[in-house]
Amino acid sequence: NAPYIAGQDWDKLVAETRKRTLQKLSNILDVNLRDLVVCEDTLDPRTIQSRTQSHLGALYGTSSNHPMSAFLRHPNQSNYLRDLYFCGGSVHPGGGIPLALLSAKIVDDLMHTS
Repeated sequence: NAPYIAGQDWDKLVAETRKRTLQKLSNILDVNLRDLVVCEDTLDPRTIQSRTQSHLGALYGTSSNHPMSAFLRHPNQSNYLRDLYFCGGSVHPGGGIPLALLSAKIVDDLMHTS
């Protein structure tokens, strides 16, 4: 879970994280993984934003680390526009595939009872 885009140097962070991850795994496995990498892809908030249109590249909203964040998630129905509904990891009930699917079920229930 990466933070949203807020002025970070993502190229530097990605390079440092890649280096530390490969080093740690190489130490654990007792093999030089750098020599064995054939193909790789990096998914950081910039690519998340461009591929998914997620606000500021945040999968779970712009903040999911505060103890109250679960209670402060965006509601599933707009208070401003009639028949506008929201589902996914950044709205109620939260991130992760099971909860994102549950948010879709909540929206389905709302749409059929409204």
